[in-house]
Amino acid sequence: MNVENDAIGYLTVIVRTVNGALPVENAQVVIYGYGNDDNIPSNGDIIYTLSTDISGKTEKVALNSKNKDISLAPKNEVPSKGYNISVTANGYYDSSYINVPIYQGVHSLQYVNLIPLSEYSAPTDPVPNLGRIYNESTDS
Repeated sequence: MNVENDAIGYLTVIVRTVNGALPVENAQVVIYGYGNDDNIPSNGDIIYTLSTDISGKTEKVALNSKNKDISLAPKNEVPSKGYNISVTANGYYDSSYINVPIYQGVHSLQYVNLIPLSEYSAPTDPVPNLGRIYNESTDS
């Protein structure tokens, strides 16, 4: 990525499974632009395509952000830049994150918990409801 301004933030994506107990190696992580700001890629532009290592982490990447001085001005502007993140791995449901904030000078960690595919499922199928549904009816 060509970093074009001095408002830079950093991101590492950490991909795990079993509620964070096990790392997912070789997961593909794609970082896309979100929105339309000066010097920042627009929505849908692929900025990075990364792969996780044995510990489930991507490399630390630099991303354009907004200048942190924005937070000192009496405006309603958010002092961060958002990015979309897509995560895929063999044997797991796909996962997406929208408008992940990146702040100038901050190294952000995005944790991803992938859910294993059930038998005969495709990665793009909706993730199953993992909550339990109890029938509160008193009818017999």
